Amino acid sequence: PVFVLFEASADSDPSESLEGLLAGCAGVVHTAVAVDARSRRDLWRLRDEHTAAIATRGVPHKFDVTVRVSDLPEFIDRVRRAVAGHCPEATTYVFGHVADGNMHVNVLGSTDNDADVEEAVLGLVLEMGGSVSAEHGVGRLKREWLPRQRSATEINLMKSIKRAFDPDLVLNPNVLLTRW
Repeated sequence: PVFVLFEASADSDPSESLEGLLAGCAGVVHTAVAVDARSRRDLWRLRDEHTAAIATRGVPHKFDVTVRVSDLPEFIDRVRRAVAGHCPEATTYVFGHVADGNMHVNVLGSTDNDADVEEAVLGLVLEMGGSVSAEHGVGRLKREWLPRQRSATEINLMKSIKRAFDPDLVLNPNVLLTRW
């Protein structure tokens, strides 16, 4: 199942327009509309507590990626199958920001297969023309993926910008662009 939480505001109550929009979506079973601050807070809590809820079942291998919004249904289906192909005992949770394609892929039970799962998830993202980094960046964990996503020219441009602003490599040292 898919759950979508969205927030809208208008000069007048947009509920009727939103209900009409949802009526055209196949498989819509339930809707909930927040009509006051408490119900709005309660709905957002469902989204905000995903990470904590997943953590009650174990320590997930987390991926923060982006794919085209139009590719989300395909990506969600394919990433679950890709992980299962490398680690059948794993459970894959996908949630995130539908409006911009930023997905949080959390995989539980892959400890012995983490490298294979990483290749399955991030390799699929690149195959689909997405980005291995979204709101949390590349950092140390995905540094080796940068050349698979960006050309040497693009990486050299990043290094030039880094060198201009941080010639002594004191800002975020040894994280991404660690040498010239």
